[in-house]
Amino acid sequence: MDRSEEPKHYLVQRIREALAHDSRVSELEIDVRIRGNKVFLKGTVPTPERREAIKEIARGVLPDHIINNETVVAAMPEEPDVERLS
Repeated sequence: MDRSEEPKHYLVQRIREALAHDSRVSELEIDVRIRGNKVFLKGTVPTPERREAIKEIARGVLPDHIINNETVVAAMPEEPDVERLS
């Protein structure tokens, strides 16, 4: 059976498992949805590199689907002012 013929919830689970087990991301909190031949990924990640890896992993699982990576990189808070002792 071609993966595109599998039930959508199986395809979603395949992507979630790949994201959880790939050492580049180890992500459990990414929302994965499939509509037709499009995969939608949503969530917040700590780095641009992780955001790109998420897209690559999903594409590896479903290469014949269009990957819409709607994840965002979390804004890092500015470093707090450090009091200097003289």
